[in-house]
Amino acid sequence: MSGTEGCTILHLDMDAFFASIEIRDDPALRGLPVVVGGAGSRGVVAAASYPARERGIRSAMPMVTARRLARDLVIVPPRIDRYREVSAQVMDLLREVTPAIEQISVDEAFLDISGARRLFGSSEQIAQRLRTRIREELDLPSSVGGSVSRAVAKIASARAKPDGMLIVPSEQTAAFLSPLPVGVISGVGPKAQQALERLGVRTVGQLRDIPAGALRRAVGPQAPMIARLAAGEDRTGLGTRVRDRSVGTERTYEEDLVDPAEVRRRLTLMADEVSHSLRRSHLAARAVSVKLRSPDGTTITRSATMDQPTASGERLREHVVALWEREVPRMPAVRLAGVRAERLQETSAQPAAAELSGRGTGWQGLESAMDRARDRFGSGSLSRGSTLRAPDGTPSDGAQQDGPRDDASGT
Repeated sequence: MSGTEGCTILHLDMDAFFASIEIRDDPALRGLPVVVGGAGSRGVVAAASYPARERGIRSAMPMVTARRLARDLVIVPPRIDRYREVSAQVMDLLREVTPAIEQISVDEAFLDISGARRLFGSSEQIAQRLRTRIREELDLPSSVGGSVSRAVAKIASARAKPDGMLIVPSEQTAAFLSPLPVGVISGVGPKAQQALERLGVRTVGQLRDIPAGALRRAVGPQAPMIARLAAGEDRTGLGTRVRDRSVGTERTYEEDLVDPAEVRRRLTLMADEVSHSLRRSHLAARAVSVKLRSPDGTTITRSATMDQPTASGERLREHVVALWEREVPRMPAVRLAGVRAERLQETSAQPAAAELSGRGTGWQGLESAMDRARDRFGSGSLSRGSTLRAPDGTPSDGAQQDGPRDDASGT
């Protein structure tokens, strides 16, 4: 048995995904410090090319800071539809190797290749096959990590970046983890790192040696899981942590939103966007939250639990709008808004008509049509009437009444 034969969990992560797509589509950008994001005073970096990262630029950095770090910075506005289109192409390539895929974001996924090795070879051969096909067919770089568990596979892919591959044999897992900083372990956040540092613990190897009681005091109830991972004993595979995940989106606006109808329209668009992601991933949410930030920086997050799991945009919209309406007196102007589906669970087919009982079956057909159009033509190909704008730029009259429309269309 080879050292990597038991490494059946791979983590594939696209390198600087948004920026790599922009550079691929415009070769004149190659070698330049390219970032994707808003160019305005409130813009933030959504993705940075590796030349930009060499200047110290990172995702989520304010664009004004990025400009100071690189005077020749090239700022490209995001094309979300394009990124989703390419993401679907990547996932289709992965499914040609194994159907056992857990996509965790637009640019990364876990794979269980235990059933694929007889046809495609060893873990290294499969990982290289995936990277080669993505490079040759999509002209994009990717990194792959492999291990006996999802946690170590993800750590390995991060260590392999950029454009690399690292498979960690089972018997070498503990040695691989030992010199790494404790922050590589999921569940060891900044506060836990500070608590561990006070104990003189900075590496995973040092963490492995401290008493169980001290570890629990430092990191809390996740201590047993963290200890297993540090010891190289974790064997967590796919599909076991979906309830810990969430799917969401948020926007920072160049101009503050002060018209309630416009805020409602933006929240509706985001609820539909999140619900589409849920349905594509065969997930349903039991809770939904809305995040709002005022021009002075005050940020609030409110959540609601639904009576049954759902992947319906209409159900999400109802709760999100209700949460926002309760906060209008405190937040008459909105600088940032976000919608997030939480407490997720896997589902092969949600009974949409049952979810929307009392509202008619039109929503099921509408959302199915929206899914098909978005998958084929992009998110702007079909919209609710309530999210359209009048010629003068204001929300249409339909913004006051959401519902299925026979003539629903978008530009």
